[in-house]
Amino acid sequence: MAVIDTNCEYHGLSRLQLMENAGKGLADEITSRFSEKKVVIFAGTGNNGGDAFVAARHLRGFEIEIFLLGRERDISTRIAKINFEILRKCGYKIKEVRSELSIEVDGDIVVDGMLGTGVKGTLREPYKSVVEAINSSGAFVFAADVPTGLNPDTGEYDTCVSADVTVTFHRIKPGLLRAREVTGEIVVKDIGIPDALEKLTGPGDVQRTYKRFENAHKGAHGKILVVGGGPYTGAPALSALAALKCGADIVTVMVPKKVHKIVASFSPDLIVRKVDGKTIDMSDVSEIEKLAEKHDVLVMGMGSGSIEVAEVAEEVLKSGKVKKAVLDAEAITKNIPEDVECILTPHRGEFRRVFGIEEKSGWEESVRRAAEEYGATILLKSREDIISDGKRIRINKSGNPGMTVGGTGDVLAGITGAFFALNDAFWSASSAAFINGLSGDLCLEEKGFNFTAMDVVEKIPYAIKKALEFGK
Repeated sequence: MAVIDTNCEYHGLSRLQLMENAGKGLADEITSRFSEKKVVIFAGTGNNGGDAFVAARHLRGFEIEIFLLGRERDISTRIAKINFEILRKCGYKIKEVRSELSIEVDGDIVVDGMLGTGVKGTLREPYKSVVEAINSSGAFVFAADVPTGLNPDTGEYDTCVSADVTVTFHRIKPGLLRAREVTGEIVVKDIGIPDALEKLTGPGDVQRTYKRFENAHKGAHGKILVVGGGPYTGAPALSALAALKCGADIVTVMVPKKVHKIVASFSPDLIVRKVDGKTIDMSDVSEIEKLAEKHDVLVMGMGSGSIEVAEVAEEVLKSGKVKKAVLDAEAITKNIPEDVECILTPHRGEFRRVFGIEEKSGWEESVRRAAEEYGATILLKSREDIISDGKRIRINKSGNPGMTVGGTGDVLAGITGAFFALNDAFWSASSAAFINGLSGDLCLEEKGFNFTAMDVVEKIPYAIKKALEFGK
């Protein structure tokens, strides 16, 4: 939901609108069951509290008392602050709750708007004491989105609000179904997010997947092995540089001996290894396996120009030395071992060649069906990229016609590998497609349509920064 909220804002459906719809939906559920009662609202300082603030406005005819868990200055989001200020200006009764303040619940109905889907773990004070007070109050309890204290993914909890009704928004969270003893009746409220908009990639994907760790050591943010090259010298270099610009700590490139020096000359940041021969072939399998075992992700196929590379990739994946792989260009294969998590990045021609699936049912369904059948995540490169793991589908609309220039697909493979080092295949592919396209869009803003793949590489850090800062 955090990803969807952020991406909705990015694509024009504001989170303020979504909050209004959520709060109104919560209030409607209360008014459909009760009238002229005293409602005590416990609101956190995040967007879950914002939903409760909206609900207060729509509870006409009720006596309303609001407890804010924290100080007014601690309200953490712009949209929650907007709705809090409306209540303050309208004279609603609001008290700040701090650790030293004991709570007695004096009301017929309680609204739990303290902590939503983004909070997991053991409750701290004053939340723990407030939850205990709510549970011993005897009031009828409505939880906004999820009961405070419940892990929305797993259904686990230590101390948790015991709700009579949980009013959840947009989609039911899996943890709710695993903890029916504390959720009570579950009501799902539509807050106006179209299915088509839910599919779109955006900065929310990047905020979910991009990671930097405190006190990390070299290699903690990803070690990527790029294997390719031959007739197309620059392809593996572009992939490797893209992975570096996307945050990978260590990137090694394995290329044929005759292009080794050329690839090494691209950047001193690259670690370049060579194999004998004009292209990558079956005689190189053992060397690739040895290096792959020391890296988090294998990215393979760019610039090889030989269909034999698919056989090499299949052999390497069978070795048990590779846990994650991104296969591009001639390395794309449908023979994926079950113990390897794999992302395939074909364009439409390569998709037809490898999978032989006609798009009579539409490209989305064709990609989903192929991903399901062959146990991989597929990122189909096109004007609008399609990503599927066989169950879910994402659409990426970032990018522009300037990206038809050669090499941008190689850049995408490298970005995908970098995200993949620290995330699962589906979200990595979604984030990579968005950042690749956004990097191209930044090139368009600066240079018009006449930019190169290397220009796209240089814009990757700026695209990531822009995505991470969006909505903050």
